Amino acid sequence: VVSGSTDKTIKVWHLETGKEERALSGHPAEVNSVAIAPDGSRIVSGSDDSTIKVWNLETGREERALTGHTGPVNSVAVTPDGTRIISGSRDKTIKVWNLETGREERALTGH
Repeated sequence: VVSGSTDKTIKVWHLETGKEERALSGHPAEVNSVAIAPDGSRIVSGSDDSTIKVWNLETGREERALTGHTGPVNSVAVTPDGTRIISGSRDKTIKVWNLETGREERALTGH
């Protein structure tokens, strides 16, 4: 289980024991949304700092930060095939990102 918090961290929890396994720090603002890639190798987080971060679940290290939103990121998801990140922001856009490269592929506006 993974959670994001107003304390600016992401925590990884052991489901059976309920104990914290790891805390990830890197966002300078609260973390609004987290998602785990289908293969369990990465965590994606969205924050009030307007960025999306990709983390290596095994090492806990940040792999990359995705920038492009101009407002807080409210939601993140990883597609079922594990190739893309979908993010929603208070800037009224939904963005589609390539998980491997971090490149923005598409922006949907008007929401």
